[in-house]
Amino acid sequence: MKLNRREFLALTGKTAAGAVIFAACGLPERELIVQSPVDLPEDLVRGEDAWYATSMGDFTNGDGVLVRVMQGRAKKIEGNPDHPVNRGKATARYDSALQLLYSPDRIREPMLRYSKAGNLVGITWEQADTRFREALANADGALTVVTNPIRGHLGSVASKFAEQFNGKYMPFDPVEQGVLHGAVKSVFGQDQLPTFDISNAQTVLSFGADWLGTWGSPAQFGVKFGEFREQSDRGYLIHAEPRMSLTAAAADLWLAPIPGTEGDLALGIASVIIDEGLVSPQNVAAFDVAVSGGLNNYGVTDVASRTGISVDRIEMAARRFADHTPAVAFGGGSAGAHTNGSFNLGAIYALNVLVGAIDSAGGVVPNPGSAFGDVSASATGEPFEAWESEIANWRAGNVETVIIRGTDIVHGMPNSVAIREALDQVPNVIVFGAVHDDTMDFADLVLPELTFLETWGTDIPEPGPGYQVVGTQQPVVAPTIKRDESGLISNARGFGDTLLAMSDGSYGSSMERIVSDALSDLHDTGRGSVSASTAKLFTNGVMQRGGWWDTSEKGSSSVGKVMAAKKNAEYSETGSLGTGDDFYLAPFLSNSLLDGRLAASPWAQQTPDPVSSASWSTWAEINSIEAKDLGIREGDVLLIRSNSGEIEVLAYPHPGVRPGVIGIPIGQGHKNGGRYAEERGSNVLSILVDEKDSETGALAWAATRVRVQRAGRRVKVPKFEGNVEARPIEPGVPVLVVGIGETSEEAEKANHYEYQKRFLGKEKEADSNE
Repeated sequence: MKLNRREFLALTGKTAAGAVIFAACGLPERELIVQSPVDLPEDLVRGEDAWYATSMGDFTNGDGVLVRVMQGRAKKIEGNPDHPVNRGKATARYDSALQLLYSPDRIREPMLRYSKAGNLVGITWEQADTRFREALANADGALTVVTNPIRGHLGSVASKFAEQFNGKYMPFDPVEQGVLHGAVKSVFGQDQLPTFDISNAQTVLSFGADWLGTWGSPAQFGVKFGEFREQSDRGYLIHAEPRMSLTAAAADLWLAPIPGTEGDLALGIASVIIDEGLVSPQNVAAFDVAVSGGLNNYGVTDVASRTGISVDRIEMAARRFADHTPAVAFGGGSAGAHTNGSFNLGAIYALNVLVGAIDSAGGVVPNPGSAFGDVSASATGEPFEAWESEIANWRAGNVETVIIRGTDIVHGMPNSVAIREALDQVPNVIVFGAVHDDTMDFADLVLPELTFLETWGTDIPEPGPGYQVVGTQQPVVAPTIKRDESGLISNARGFGDTLLAMSDGSYGSSMERIVSDALSDLHDTGRGSVSASTAKLFTNGVMQRGGWWDTSEKGSSSVGKVMAAKKNAEYSETGSLGTGDDFYLAPFLSNSLLDGRLAASPWAQQTPDPVSSASWSTWAEINSIEAKDLGIREGDVLLIRSNSGEIEVLAYPHPGVRPGVIGIPIGQGHKNGGRYAEERGSNVLSILVDEKDSETGALAWAATRVRVQRAGRRVKVPKFEGNVEARPIEPGVPVLVVGIGETSEEAEKANHYEYQKRFLGKEKEADSNE
């Protein structure tokens, strides 16, 4: 069912007393008056479907979605056409996340491990609550709460809960974005990530970030990219990345620099622009302030030598970027995942100063802070340097209780930190989740968690659309009964509600109450996209629409400096790794599994990679010419060895990889994770070395050098493309032509034998001679 915005509002606005006024998305004027919906049970059998607006929390960067519910069952997730972030667009990952709700591997009840060497056994929630309280009573000052990076009120609850017990709140992201946030802060003076006005740009220059595939909100960027291509000259996209990602495949000019030299490439482009006088002296002066040390040693010839990009291609990119404005430059992903990641991203974002793209249409647009005073509008993982220190405390027995939610930290941490050994030394490890994962093997208490389709919450998109936005999350289904009606699929509870039940109550009694109070506060401001006479009507209206936004509340920025001393990338050594050939390792997020959080979904597992079409496995992208020289064929099992360990992958040679680089997707290699994920593929995160960004201490997850060796075996790569060998096919024999008054026998004797000889050739002649 396709819904446009007006149809959606008409469907959800039914009957009640009082009117709610909705402003058009992205426009300050009022457009349509509808009435707030009455409360109806979602499992009411009416012979028609119902649509509920909500947010996806852990699986997107703030996209708004509509969930189709039929007879109490969620059937489909689509983009919310009224939400200003993704504007009705969706990705394949939406429906993959839906499968987690009905997964046959969902944890059915709380489980307890009575000793570190024992097995998990089922217990009641009453017993689980008692054990949880005991763990908290012993943990004052020795508590760590670990989650994925969470914005909105759930992140606020987790932080306040840790603070109540004098503990730490430590968000974890295996491919942390701290370097990106640091670069934005130093160059633009912003705490929130800005939005990039791709829709109105003539030229887009991006580095490392696969923004059409996995970086940020691909649904949001996809909408903007469509508008970018609808311009009269189609716009011009330049993308720099060592491997051909989905974004690189869509580029008009793809540059494949040596990994870690993206900052050099950015300053080489700036050097050409300045030397050829392609921008105003005022812009050059502002750029010189932002880039301390100037452009000495960044002449185009020197940069071409360091990056492996030809002079002609660097000059082509520079002239296009400066001559066809508005233009915008941004980077992230692998470009910031080096020991000089802060320098790389700082240099990239400084290009916007050079072309006057800050706070302008078609350039970098700042985002405002949170609409709620106690809720952050930004979230990222703690730097790897801080994690090394924290895990050392676990290993030393200095932490009594660790609470983990939303991240499989055992799967996500490199072998170098010995996370398994550290968890063994923590007396109380409490893990929330929907499906058993690798971290739960080290848990003392496992608590089944409700999915985003069953809980209350808020989300603040990052990056936002350039103005204040609050997304809402609401339960769209009741607790789900098994098909045989023998009980619930999962007797689960929400993470936030469980923490609040264990808290002193000073920051809320339930997530529903917290969300309701927060929306009531928004109502009192008298501004934004929804207007209503009472707070209750306002809350219904916001939930009905999937969020609230104020197009008049915008951010501001100020030009700063590139704060990074280290300009040259460093990599791990490979001298002691035995036989093989050396490569730069380029891990990348899976387009279907992301960092592995969707590995339990069979739809995610079978979704083909958009470049290789591979699925259900871990493959290695290697340059096809280089592979031929090394005797590597598709499907060869390769041993990938680093100073932190070894994994096996399947070779996938193709031309869209820079020679000397081997690209491996993140997301597989789970010991547990349900029947669709366990023991499938390899975990590339485990072999990353402990190199860090020099400025932020973030993990330099693209700074690992590996030695590659053939294992002597071959396995067919599961993929949706293939080569079909050409085989000779016997041609058809023409229909027998029978003349007037002629029998079929006579016609065959007259001409059919000649047809057979002509079409079947010598083989038929041989048969006749016998």
